Amino acid sequence: MFPRPLRALILSLVLCSGACATTSGQPEAAGAHEPQPPTQPEEAPAPAVPLVEDALPARVERLMVGLSLEDKVGQLMMVGFGGTEVTESVEALVRGRRVGGVCLFKRNIANGEQVARLNDGLRRLLADGIPPFLALDQEGGNVVRVRDGVVVLPGNMALGATRSAELAYAAGLAQGEDLKRLGFNMNLAPVLDVNLNPRNPVIGIRSYGDSVPLVSELGRAFVRGQQDAGLVTVAKHFPGHGSTDTDSHTALPIMSESREEVLAQMEPFRAVIQDGLDGLMTAHVAVPGLTGDDLPATLHPQVLDRLLRQRLGFDGLVLTDELEMDAIAQRYGVGRAAVMAVKAGADMVLVPWRAEKKTEVYEALMTAAWSGELPRTRLDEAVRRILSSKVRRGLFEQPPLLEERLATPPSPENAEVAHRIARAAVTLLRTDGKHFPLSTGTRLGLITPEHSLGEAILERVPGAQVLNVPAWPTLARRSVLRQQARRLALSADVVVVGVINSRQLELVTMAAATGRPVVVVSMGLPYLAEQADEARAVLAIYSHQPAATEAAAAALFGEIGTPGRLPVGLNRLAFGHGLESPGPRRTAAAQKKQDGDTVIRSERDAR
Repeated sequence: MFPRPLRALILSLVLCSGACATTSGQPEAAGAHEPQPPTQPEEAPAPAVPLVEDALPARVERLMVGLSLEDKVGQLMMVGFGGTEVTESVEALVRGRRVGGVCLFKRNIANGEQVARLNDGLRRLLADGIPPFLALDQEGGNVVRVRDGVVVLPGNMALGATRSAELAYAAGLAQGEDLKRLGFNMNLAPVLDVNLNPRNPVIGIRSYGDSVPLVSELGRAFVRGQQDAGLVTVAKHFPGHGSTDTDSHTALPIMSESREEVLAQMEPFRAVIQDGLDGLMTAHVAVPGLTGDDLPATLHPQVLDRLLRQRLGFDGLVLTDELEMDAIAQRYGVGRAAVMAVKAGADMVLVPWRAEKKTEVYEALMTAAWSGELPRTRLDEAVRRILSSKVRRGLFEQPPLLEERLATPPSPENAEVAHRIARAAVTLLRTDGKHFPLSTGTRLGLITPEHSLGEAILERVPGAQVLNVPAWPTLARRSVLRQQARRLALSADVVVVGVINSRQLELVTMAAATGRPVVVVSMGLPYLAEQADEARAVLAIYSHQPAATEAAAAALFGEIGTPGRLPVGLNRLAFGHGLESPGPRRTAAAQKKQDGDTVIRSERDAR
């Protein structure tokens, strides 16, 4: 059964389904989204200077004239590589293929300065041609590629718990500014999937929640913030991955919903498209309710052309998810899938891992272009969209000098955004009225898979006993941990247990079996927190990032309130549930934090 907000949207979307199509029912021509100058009366003089919007298609056409077929095919490719610096093999890939973009992952990033230098080197490889997209997927929460020199956001579900479009905008703006300082010009975020399935193995807390209106509102605000920072923003995963129970890395998810239900899940994408979204990433999911078959959306012209281009009127960039995922690679082969995706309406294909697969994709696209299987009109349309994005977001402009950017520290105001979100997201799901908030004079035991929670609690209770546990312990290790949890609980008055996954729930049971009161801090999906029946109080923070664990510690000791509200519905707790904690209690740690905030505000006001 779908949540009430989704069901309410289905009828309205069906009724207005024709409104998103272009007037003629045909795809918009490249550049058709550019506004035309208003009709002038005959006596009015023509504008002396052309509008900037009108100049963009002309500049793109000038660039198109200078591109060979090899250049155009290279622009279709978003690639990855191993290592943390530009090597001969990297140069052969990026400059040799004249690729349209490079996507960096954790394997490429040691720290902020290193990745800034890497991005600078990659850009210089194509200094005499078309500058590349320099991308990553920095979502916050569970998906963080770079930590040094950038704000690390708690994640989307934490934002969902705040209910704040203002904070979502601030998050996008802060993250965009910090990533640009390190030389990135594209981010593959935010996730706009509506997490309708509690057993979804790939979305979860990456989603803002299970409410279509909430995901739409916060997604729109985040996109505006990130694009206002000048970062090319690619939202994902169209048409939606949130109702599935299969990970497309390993198999093809099939959406079993009706056409109307699928369309309702797409509402967040429609909303950001109307606001001027730069780009979309496709999902490797089959949507038979829309298409009548099990061809993945990434490869389907009914999804990418008829639905996305014609019906929703999207004329921005379309990038595929990784073609090396098993949902695509095992069924079609990576090279063949690349041709199918571009023919269906994708503009770029993401091939980040194996070197031979990049060669396979390049050769398949070249062969298809030479033979005419990939029509030149479709190839040119894709390249025009890529170039339009690069011109619009200033990729052809020379960025500030690297050393100047590295000498400029990230704004403390940007880092504070993460803490503002985390404090506003803290949700009290349950309490017995006796064991929350805690006293710093209590003999406290802590069991946690996240070290930063222990560090935040030790700042407040230096004598607390802390048992750090693996997030995913082996079977043999689990038996040892159960005994360690029991011993810790017997020597404490209250036990706090941090929970990320089901492995920690058995530690809650073991600690509670001693008769000691247990307080749970849920750092993952709140669906799991509901299962901690033995706990006297349950706090949800939706993230294991340091800003979130610091907020949890502050809430545990009554320094801050618990203003967050559930962004998903649970079996026993409704969407929007959240209890108010008692009034704030001042501690030495809270006073220190307040003093630090005062210094930051004073410096900001002075500027």
